[in-house]
Amino acid sequence: MHALIKNILILGIISLFITSCSTMNKSECLTADWRTIGFGDGANGHTASRISQHRSACAEHGITPDLNAYNAGRSQGLSQYCIPSKGYHKGMSGVSYNGVCSGHNEKDFLDAYNFGYAIYKEEKILSNMKSDYSREQHRISSLERSLQYKEQQIISGKLSKVKALMLLNETKQMAEELGKAKSNLNNIAASIQDQEGRIASIRSERNYN
Repeated sequence: MHALIKNILILGIISLFITSCSTMNKSECLTADWRTIGFGDGANGHTASRISQHRSACAEHGITPDLNAYNAGRSQGLSQYCIPSKGYHKGMSGVSYNGVCSGHNEKDFLDAYNFGYAIYKEEKILSNMKSDYSREQHRISSLERSLQYKEQQIISGKLSKVKALMLLNETKQMAEELGKAKSNLNNIAASIQDQEGRIASIRSERNYN
């Protein structure tokens, strides 16, 4: 009985997964305007293999896509997708180019895409710099708290001379480390400022908005 319930649950999950992956439901398959569907897929930059997903989704309902109408619509949609501004924003988002613009203004699209992707990579560098800055800030705060605690122990007068001397040496080393960390923080801040200027300069070369 337990095994039967388990199998039913598994089948239910598989069925739900298949349904969620389907590009079209029964109603959509039955009323499909394949030219419009193709246009939408083209305008959204879907590859030619998208029709195979529609075919699989509608096959169980006995519906076969109109390939000619779909391809005509997709071609029109790609004409709207394969424009420089779209390429630029796709590059800026870091997504891979899937080659859909071949034969549809691909040269201009790719030129804008590569420009956007170059900015994306510079933004990633900036993001890493800011992460380094944040980590160094936390390290400095931790060092300052630890140093303050050790100094308070030393001046409390409750420690033996040996222990106090050990802590004094530790505070000297920690103070040196703190100084280096603060210097490094300043260097990172300068690098961030330079990188922000670099990105602003690159952006100013073109305007795809």
